[in-house]
Amino acid sequence: MTAAASTLPASVVTLPAGTQLASSAASTAASSLNQSDFLQLLTAQLEKQDPLNPQSPSDFAAELAQFSTASGVQSLNTAMTSNSGVQATGLVGRNVAVPGNTIVLGSGGTATGAFQLSGAASDVTVQIRNAQGKVVGTLDLGGLGAGNQNFSWGGQGATGQAQPAGNYTYTVNATAAKGVSSVTATTFAVAPVTAVVLGGQSGPQLELGGGLSPAALSSVQELF
Repeated sequence: MTAAASTLPASVVTLPAGTQLASSAASTAASSLNQSDFLQLLTAQLEKQDPLNPQSPSDFAAELAQFSTASGVQSLNTAMTSNSGVQATGLVGRNVAVPGNTIVLGSGGTATGAFQLSGAASDVTVQIRNAQGKVVGTLDLGGLGAGNQNFSWGGQGATGQAQPAGNYTYTVNATAAKGVSSVTATTFAVAPVTAVVLGGQSGPQLELGGGLSPAALSSVQELF
């Protein structure tokens, strides 16, 4: 016996002219909550709750904590996925040169300094001072070309005695080479990066060792 074909009509729904179905992207956007949406929902929840059976303070605090955590994670993800955030985190443990004239003498008895010459110099000397302003070391670097330069100080005083670990300042004196009218030396503070603060309006901030003030990633002149 042959089965009869179904004669039931197909169900057709006609939409008014100009009607558009919501896209998946729009649905996803509508399903996500921002801070404004959260505050509106929180306000409505407080207005509608039963006065005789209000929400417990612990539950209320938990809701706030969850939103704060989610917001903080979102900000961290945004900062970490940016090129500058990834670059900054890779500097932890390394020495950087930033504007200043401080060098950090570690327990190993070695400190690194850096500076920039505006032109070629026939002779360059570096004077290193302790916290009291006394000259405890002098380095003769000889002739140097224009651009970024650096030096290493072994922590030895003028008479050869070892200097204690800590922060020292330095000045650079440069004599212009023949044919160069004048030379300017711009000094840089060199210190280790101990931590990175992400999410600031001015970009990642580098926490520096030796008690130096934090420096913006954009201010780094050289890595060591």
